[in-house]
Amino acid sequence: MPRSANLKFVGVREFKEKLTGLLGKKEEVVITRHGRPVARVVPVRKGSPENLLLEIGMILNGAGVSKKEALRALRAAQKAVHG
Repeated sequence: MPRSANLKFVGVREFKEKLTGLLGKKEEVVITRHGRPVARVVPVRKGSPENLLLEIGMILNGAGVSKKEALRALRAAQKAVHG
């Protein structure tokens, strides 16, 4: 993976030590082990589809709705809309 000016590359140990600060910057971070990329952490942008899905999941979880129940309701709604 070529290094880019807008990406921050950190080793696993540094990532663990500076986790809170790195996440607080809301920037993409590539985590490396022995100089090779092993993971990428990207911020969830407000208004993004990922953000919407995470918010829905948190609401359902808080309401005690299981994953199985949520998927069943989603499939029923999809069938009602699309036939």
